[in-house]
Amino acid sequence: MTLRLAALLGSALLAGCATSDTFSYIQGQRWLKSELNTFDVQVIRVDDKDYIQHGYEPIRIDPGVHKIVVQGPPTAGFRFGEQRTLTLDVKPCTRYWLEAKKDNSLSQYFEPRVNYSEPIAGCGKTS
Repeated sequence: MTLRLAALLGSALLAGCATSDTFSYIQGQRWLKSELNTFDVQVIRVDDKDYIQHGYEPIRIDPGVHKIVVQGPPTAGFRFGEQRTLTLDVKPCTRYWLEAKKDNSLSQYFEPRVNYSEPIAGCGKTS
């Protein structure tokens, strides 16, 4: 009897690891850092919701088309970097790493883009 109860509790705990809920993550740190003149960004806003991103914590968002405002790195002589808007069709159960691509390291202008994306393990799966 206790063996069955332990097996039932174990399967219930494993079922809690997978979720049928679909979501995605974005973050302003680059995954691939080998390309020259690419820099981390700070996510400022997604659609109408403001964010203060702390460290490497990803931001959870729903799938769909989103307007993401990011702030690039400041160039010498500037206290803050410029802000740019990136329109991104966010796929379900995907993590996105964003970056700023500059023409050179002294330029204040940058183009926001996706550095890397990968599927989120266990997302959208039912047991």
